[in-house]
Amino acid sequence: MDTKKKTVLYFYSYLSSFVNKDIEILSSQFEVKTFDFYTPKKSGTPLQFIAQKLFLLKNIWTADLIICQFAGYSSFLPALFGKLFSRPSIIVVGGTDAVSFPSIGYGNFYKGLLGAFTKWSYRLCSHITPKHKTLMLCDYDYEPDEITNGYDAQKWFCNREKKKNTFITVSGGWEYPFQIKLKGIDLIVQIAPSFPECEFIIVGMPDEKLISQKPANLKILPPTPNDKLIDLYGECEFYLQLSMAEGFPNALCEAMLCECIPVGSNVFSIPEIVADSGFILKHKSIDELKQLITRAINADKNSLRKKARKRIEDNYTVEMRREKLLNLCDQLIKGTN
Repeated sequence: MDTKKKTVLYFYSYLSSFVNKDIEILSSQFEVKTFDFYTPKKSGTPLQFIAQKLFLLKNIWTADLIICQFAGYSSFLPALFGKLFSRPSIIVVGGTDAVSFPSIGYGNFYKGLLGAFTKWSYRLCSHITPKHKTLMLCDYDYEPDEITNGYDAQKWFCNREKKKNTFITVSGGWEYPFQIKLKGIDLIVQIAPSFPECEFIIVGMPDEKLISQKPANLKILPPTPNDKLIDLYGECEFYLQLSMAEGFPNALCEAMLCECIPVGSNVFSIPEIVADSGFILKHKSIDELKQLITRAINADKNSLRKKARKRIEDNYTVEMRREKLLNLCDQLIKGTN
């Protein structure tokens, strides 16, 4: 009886927490060989193509399945090799690889060459699995101008007393000029002066100078490790996810496990995640946001806090993602044998 594990080639462009989760899940059943296509500068992309080609030439012969975390430059050669060597390939769609927002210069399909590599990757691969169904086809009316992620409820929980009327949001990627508008930070800066009784916290910003004319009740914190984030979420009553685009927001779900009441924008997966445990901003409008914040601070917070945690516990667990991901891998491998 052959007990040798099947081999998965796993490609990504940034070693994030959800990439680590997937590698851990896959390693329980497969031999996983990884390739990081990380390029801090565009000039490094050709060299990464060469390194990736050599990796594929060495490993494609023993590979049973190819998985790419997001589409773009990093997924093109894996999808092409999969096609040429009859190996099934999966592309996990995350968000930026599914959209184009010319108004802020965001999204793979806004950028000509990157958009082309993204399109070619989708056409070449065997299977496309978005983090949420709304990344495939949906109407977008928030700003007019599904293997889901899984979360560990034992790790993320409320460990302290909440401070009244505190709102928190977390974001990285500040090297990109579109980040402030993409993540709805511009709305938070505008809304804060209207609610002097509230405290607004932005975590992950390396320099306060990125916000001009910072309101007195807006606090800026630098990038923060997960153990400190748990403490911050535990202290705050609300989590703000006012993004213009968001595939499946990890920070929102982790904050909800810490009993932060969600206030989110009406885009992609956010309304489904929040459901009846929080509040949804239908359009990118300061007037609408003022009304929503007023409703939030006068709501039955104790009830909503419990609903927020239960929403993630019941619907988005690591176990659910593990089962779906491993089943999909098995189906595609068996389909080629």
